[in-house]
Amino acid sequence: MNKYELLDKKFKNCEPVFGTQMTVTCSTIMLEKMYRDDLDFMLFDMEHGIYNTENLVPLLQVTRLMGLPNVVRIPSIEYPYFARAIDMGADAIMVPRVETVEQVKTAVDSIRLYPVGKTGYGGHGILRKNETMEDFQGNRHLLIQIESPKGLENLPAMLETYGDQIATIIIGPYDFSIMIGEPGNTLGENCQAWFKKVFDVCKSYKKSCGIYCNDANAADIYKKLGAEVFWFSMDLNFLLKGYNETFDDIKKLF
Repeated sequence: MNKYELLDKKFKNCEPVFGTQMTVTCSTIMLEKMYRDDLDFMLFDMEHGIYNTENLVPLLQVTRLMGLPNVVRIPSIEYPYFARAIDMGADAIMVPRVETVEQVKTAVDSIRLYPVGKTGYGGHGILRKNETMEDFQGNRHLLIQIESPKGLENLPAMLETYGDQIATIIIGPYDFSIMIGEPGNTLGENCQAWFKKVFDVCKSYKKSCGIYCNDANAADIYKKLGAEVFWFSMDLNFLLKGYNETFDDIKKLF
């Protein structure tokens, strides 16, 4: 079973999924070195990161050569962002700030070919090697981010209408914390109570669910709340952690 098939299986069976992200670097060497057998996906952040339609292409090509599923988080729920990412070789699209069924419909229309959706066919990277257009329909994942109470309120309707098209639900903890008036307090009791409500809805529909986490402590808390997909940290954090630890070790010599 290759990594694409394994990720699909884990989403469908609500099994633990582990992914990280690149946000500020365009190094294909770093991407290659970050590969691990137990890494399920690499996310490239076009919402808050530095990526565009030029510098993202080599990174997506390398993930495809490695057989590592990639996820592209697009900036907004608009057809051109979906289409360009898919054309460049995205295996999955993460959609931020989803609050309505209508927004999910736009996402499904933009990531699926007719008759399921309305996306156009084209681009150098739209198909993997030996993949057909029929394969494509089921091989691209849609990850929906819930980042507000309104999104939570409409989540049951989203899953009832488009649950078969959504691979997993991902909480955006920081934006959610802002929307409930507790900016950045993502591990506080109130935030945890809101997050658990999202996980509980997903579990009632037998839908995979997860959250962004900075570190193992946050992941442990979210795991106990019901998270199954752990999208953790980013390239900048890894660089700073290694840099600061090495600097501190050297300073201890003096």
